[in-house]
Amino acid sequence: MVELLALAGLPFLLVGALVLQYGGRLSLGLYRRRRQTRTVEAEIREVSATETDDGLFEPTVRFRYRFDGQSYDSTIVREGSEPPSGSRDLVDSYLAEFEEGETVTATLLSSMPDQAVLERSTDRWPYVVAVVATLLGVAFTALGGGIVVAGVL
Repeated sequence: MVELLALAGLPFLLVGALVLQYGGRLSLGLYRRRRQTRTVEAEIREVSATETDDGLFEPTVRFRYRFDGQSYDSTIVREGSEPPSGSRDLVDSYLAEFEEGETVTATLLSSMPDQAVLERSTDRWPYVVAVVATLLGVAFTALGGGIVVAGVL
């Protein structure tokens, strides 16, 4: 009977270890990303709307910046999202925020200097998931370890 109790704790121990590993890796990735983040001054070089074959318009905001002595161009305005395409009015209202020749602040990761963005994501969910996963992993590991130890003793 004692051995069955020890075996009952193993799934909790395994799930806890896996969730703890996930939370730890996510936390480490977020920490590294934060340490690699750099801001640079950029100049907006192009603000345009291009009509596609289906009659919709697509905006382009191209900006140039320097990092570690090299010059780069980027068109990524908002991290994690595509610019809106659609009617001319929609695209023009989006492009109204930008002016050619304007100096702006761009953000990049030092490991990917060719992919600067003008607006970083302010989404906090990755941080919440990392903390919750780590805490759940610790709880399940402690619970499983406690059950195994109780079953062995």
